[in-house]
Amino acid sequence: MHVGFVGTGNMGLPMALNVLKAGHRLSVYDRRPEATVELERLGAARAADLPSLAREVRVTLLSLPDDRTVEAVLFGDAPGTGLVAGAREGDVVFDLSTVGPGTTRRLAERATTHGVRLIDAPVSGSVSGARAATLAIMVGASEDVAKPYEPVLRAMGASVFYLGHLGRGNTLKLLNNLVALTNQAVLCEAMALADRLDVPREVVGQVLSKSSGGSFILERKLAALYAHDYSPGSSWTSHSRTCAGPRAGRGGGARLTLARQACGLYDEASAGGFGKLDSSGLLAMLESPRD
Repeated sequence: MHVGFVGTGNMGLPMALNVLKAGHRLSVYDRRPEATVELERLGAARAADLPSLAREVRVTLLSLPDDRTVEAVLFGDAPGTGLVAGAREGDVVFDLSTVGPGTTRRLAERATTHGVRLIDAPVSGSVSGARAATLAIMVGASEDVAKPYEPVLRAMGASVFYLGHLGRGNTLKLLNNLVALTNQAVLCEAMALADRLDVPREVVGQVLSKSSGGSFILERKLAALYAHDYSPGSSWTSHSRTCAGPRAGRGGGARLTLARQACGLYDEASAGGFGKLDSSGLLAMLESPRD
């Protein structure tokens, strides 16, 4: 299958590499030419611009940082510069980015006027999962609609969920992030407490990983926490988006007590200058000396 890929950053590059390794023909675009060099070396073709990319393929994958960027890529900052300008009737775009469900529905309706079908398909599993092709992919469409593209999705992820409704992929991704970020917040608090009690982080990790405190977050973040390495891995912007509902008290009537507390910690860390770190960089704030 000839696949287009837009956005080859921390997550996008390993996903695109896995699509290429699975034997698919790949055309790529990133506003930074250096971001596609490795893919080009392995056989991908770099498109001159977004409309040119769309003219070459029938299915395109997006891996972008936020709602605004997704909209700009699809429709352009000026007439004729977006992906849809080069698309044909029946083309499909899978948006692997994490955006608001409302944004997905609004952009999908606008794309329909160009004959393009936009499907939300956010991924979870961090950069390590992107490299290993073990991501979970949450598809906001029925299986019969998205099934023809499953070989491409399976090249990137070990688990593909067909959720039936446009926007439901991003709804599930936000729910997942809410649980993961809350889990990570309490893990960071526990590690900061262990530091103060003179318990080595390695000992905490060994015990928790074999006990009821174990989790996916613990497994993926331990090595970095041991090394005090909080270099960026996942976007702080996505954490802010995840926290938007709890922060504003929106929960459809559901109680979000713990989620609001966790989001408050991330807000405090961002305000304190830690927002450019990985989300585990919350521990950098908690371990900092206080007056």
